[in-house]
Amino acid sequence: MTRIKKIAMAALVAALMLVAAPAGAQAAGKPVYSCPSGFDGGPQTVEQILANPRSQAALAAGVVSEAGIRAGFASVDKNGTGRICAKVSYGLATSNKPNGQYLLNLVDDNSSVR
Repeated sequence: MTRIKKIAMAALVAALMLVAAPAGAQAAGKPVYSCPSGFDGGPQTVEQILANPRSQAALAAGVVSEAGIRAGFASVDKNGTGRICAKVSYGLATSNKPNGQYLLNLVDDNSSVR
């Protein structure tokens, strides 16, 4: 290719990228209410989190109160849908950290899904 053709090709690619960028930005702004990969239980309500065996064990051991679990749920539910995603944090459960056997990894139901 000649130098002129290379410059023209680069200008064409740049123009196409400028046209495509706004469409990508619009699509990125629309939330998808689902759980990211690894959170296989799907979106869960506060009642489901309270019924989780780990939550029940923590309540029974006096590590946390129901009000504490509800407050934690509310702090994670950033979009206000009443659903969050939870998974067992095996790394914490198998470590020697205090109360690791009770912990769940919680994220909002649109954290990293697009």
